[in-house]
Amino acid sequence: MTPVEKEVARRPKKRSTKGSVKSKKKSVPLSAVERMKRRETRRKERRAYVAAAPAVGAATEEAKSQLESLSWKLERLQEAASLSDIYDDLADIEAMLTTLPAEIETLRSRGYVFRNYLERKVEVLSKQWADMQDRVRREVERRGAELSRALRDAERAVQQAASGDPARIARAESVVRTLEGKVSAAQDALEAMFDTLDQNVTQTRAQVEEIEWALEQADQASFDFYPDENLVAACRAQFLETKKEGPEGILFLTDGRLIFERKEEVATKKILFITTEKKTVQELIFQVPIGHIEEVKASQSGFLGRKEMLEVLFAPEADISEARLRLLGGADNEEWAALIGRVRSGDIEKERVQVEGEEAAEAEPVAPAEVPTKCPNCGAILTTPIVKGMREITCEYCGTVIRL
Repeated sequence: MTPVEKEVARRPKKRSTKGSVKSKKKSVPLSAVERMKRRETRRKERRAYVAAAPAVGAATEEAKSQLESLSWKLERLQEAASLSDIYDDLADIEAMLTTLPAEIETLRSRGYVFRNYLERKVEVLSKQWADMQDRVRREVERRGAELSRALRDAERAVQQAASGDPARIARAESVVRTLEGKVSAAQDALEAMFDTLDQNVTQTRAQVEEIEWALEQADQASFDFYPDENLVAACRAQFLETKKEGPEGILFLTDGRLIFERKEEVATKKILFITTEKKTVQELIFQVPIGHIEEVKASQSGFLGRKEMLEVLFAPEADISEARLRLLGGADNEEWAALIGRVRSGDIEKERVQVEGEEAAEAEPVAPAEVPTKCPNCGAILTTPIVKGMREITCEYCGTVIRL
C-alpha cells in the first residue's frame, strides 16, 4: 500500500453527521471533469458549518434555540475536523498519477503522435508528488490531532450547555467558534500545500481524456483518413449555415486537413410534437487541405464579447470559401485558432513523438520534378498549385483525378 492508502485505511471513521455530504473514495481515478466538480463541491461544502448556521447568541434567542444552533454547527464541524476531504484529495492525486503513464502509452499505441510533452509532464508531476507527500501527510496528522483535541473540548462544552445555564451556553459558543477557526485554518493551510499540483495533475488528465475522445470519434468517422495522416485534435462543433442554424458534428484537425463531419440525432417520427423515433445522421460536410486555409480567427459574437465563433477563410482553390463554426463541449475558440495556426506553420511537428533512435524529421517541400505538370489522360498542362495537405488534384478539362 502507498503512504496515502495506508493513511486512508488507518484514519478515524467519520462521525455520523446528519444532513452532511460524505465523500467516498473510489478505486479508480475520476475523470477530469468529475475531479474538478468534486473538488469544487468540497471547497464549498467544507464551509457548511458557517454558511447556513442560525445566528448564535442573539439577545432574543431562548436557550433552546441557542442549543439547537450549537448542535447544528457542531455536527458539521465534526465532519470537517476529520479532514476527510483532504485525505480524499490526496488519494485522487495518487490514483491519477498511478494510471496516467499507462493511459498515455495506450494513446501512443493507438497512433497518436503529438503532444510529446505529456510523458515528461507526468514524470515531473510524479516527482513533485514523491517529494511532497510525506511532508503533507505529516502535516495532516499534526493538524488532525490538534483538531481532535479541540473537537473533544467543544463536544464537552456543548454537552454541559445542555443544562440551559446561560454561562455554560456562552462558553460553549466561544469554544465552538474557536474550533471553527481552527478547522478553517487547517483546511486552508493543507490545501495550499498541494493545490497547485492537484490542478496540474487534473489538467493533465483532461488533456489525455481529450485525446482519447478524439481517437474514438476518428474510429467512428464515416470517412477514411489517409495512411500517413495523423490526428491532432477533435471537438464537437456546429457548422453554421445561417446566423444561428446548422448541423452539429465533429471538427477534426489532422496534420494535413481540417474536416467537419455531421454527426447528430434527428427525429424521424413525432406524435403531438414529441419525438418518438430518431436516428443518427453521419456525413462528411467539408474537408480542406491545411494549405488552403488562409485565415482563422475567434470572433467576438457572444454575450459580453465572449469569443464564441471560429471563423475559417479558405483559398479560392478550396471546395468551400469559408466556415463559421460554434465550438461545443467547452472547446476554446482561441485555442483552436492557435492550434490550426501551428499546423499551418509546421510548428506542430515540434510536438511529434520521436521513435527511439530516429532523428527529428523536417517537412521538405515537394521537388518540382515530383509535381505532375500534365494530365495523364488529356495531356492538358496542370496549373493547380500544390499546397500542404493536398493528396490529389483534378484536371479542370477532363475531370481526371491525379493522386499525389
